[in-house]
Amino acid sequence: MKAIKMTLDWPDRALSPNAPKRHWRSKQAAKVLAKNIGYCVACQECSDWDCDYIGDLALMLIFHPPSRRRMDLDNIFASMKPHLDGICEALSVDDSQIKRVVLEWAVVVKGGMVELSLAVLT
Repeated sequence: MKAIKMTLDWPDRALSPNAPKRHWRSKQAAKVLAKNIGYCVACQECSDWDCDYIGDLALMLIFHPPSRRRMDLDNIFASMKPHLDGICEALSVDDSQIKRVVLEWAVVVKGGMVELSLAVLT
């Protein structure tokens, strides 16, 4: 099973579905930035990915929160959507190919981070 791994910064609070309501343009700017970050990280880390791959994928996200504050797993996963769109675009895969998703909490890390692994299902 071929897998790629990368590390991303903790997502911007503006991307959370529970974020305070702001003007749509400020949220859009955060989405565009997150998608570009995902694209750039995927291009740097995954240069050997087979761009012609068509099949099912498994996604694993390990969240290292920036604090011990309680957070919802579903909201932080939703905050990662723009990052995932950029990663999928860089790898020339459709996010509908992701058939298995594993989400986990890990230890607190200053500033927070997300470990992402994308693997081919056999």
